[in-house]
Amino acid sequence: MLPMGENSGVLRMALLANPEARAGRAALDVDHVVDRLHHHLVELEILSTDSPSAAADAARGAVCDGVDRLLVLGGDGITHLVVGAVAGTPTVLGVIPAGTGNDFARALGLLDGTLEQRVDRALADPVALDVIDAGGRIALTSVIAGFPSNVNTRANRMAFPRGTARYTIATLLELPRMRPTDHRLVLDGRVHDVRAAAVVVANSRYFGAGMDICPDADPTDGLLDVCIVGDTGRLELLRSFQKVKTGTHVEHPKVTMHRATEVVIEGVGEVRADGEAFGELPVSLRAAPGALMVAGASTAPMIRG
Repeated sequence: MLPMGENSGVLRMALLANPEARAGRAALDVDHVVDRLHHHLVELEILSTDSPSAAADAARGAVCDGVDRLLVLGGDGITHLVVGAVAGTPTVLGVIPAGTGNDFARALGLLDGTLEQRVDRALADPVALDVIDAGGRIALTSVIAGFPSNVNTRANRMAFPRGTARYTIATLLELPRMRPTDHRLVLDGRVHDVRAAAVVVANSRYFGAGMDICPDADPTDGLLDVCIVGDTGRLELLRSFQKVKTGTHVEHPKVTMHRATEVVIEGVGEVRADGEAFGELPVSLRAAPGALMVAGASTAPMIRG
């Protein structure tokens, strides 16, 4: 149902579109989305997206100006850019997935249906979700260190192939360089010294364009799920690749899963969040319960695999 204002008008909304999503193909969706919103008589402002910094600034400006709902058309990248502006405010986030990975939308049941149905869902009643707070920097899906961070960096630099196949190719290209490294994890004050190929701290279950890295992650439970892929070799990691797609990697003897409200990762290397650069280790993370209102989100348990 389309939300209505307390007086008599439709709520104020702003649309932020990433025309570069899906290698530029998302630009074709913008007119269709605007037409659908006008069909619903939405009072709409279209925000500038000339650059990532311009998109983030536009989002902050719209929220400060009191927009009731910020709609984003694109993938995890543009959603990550704007979440820092929206989290902790009354503004509702409406996600219209049109990217390559779409892991945030996938975890919340927002990826289903036609483009028109996705637009309609972005106008539905909101659900309060947790986010990952790294000292004021906000992540939605996961924060990653180790081998998957290197894969993500390479995939983002690749112009070919398009779509989710980029992540598979990037994994194969990065595999010869994979080296497990030493990390110290502090989970709610408990210290774990590990040698690991990957450390993933997740708020929702997917990363890497549908890889089911933390199958039981619930973005409403106030907890962060932690997946540690231990001291494994390249061939063993490659053999486990298909298992991560279905979430059955959690049964591997070198994979350990934890939950905590606060997580510190110490070590050396790059950190990425929601598929975007997020700085270097060490990093301190905490769950921020109910900090983000997301339109039409479904948090019902999903069948694994």
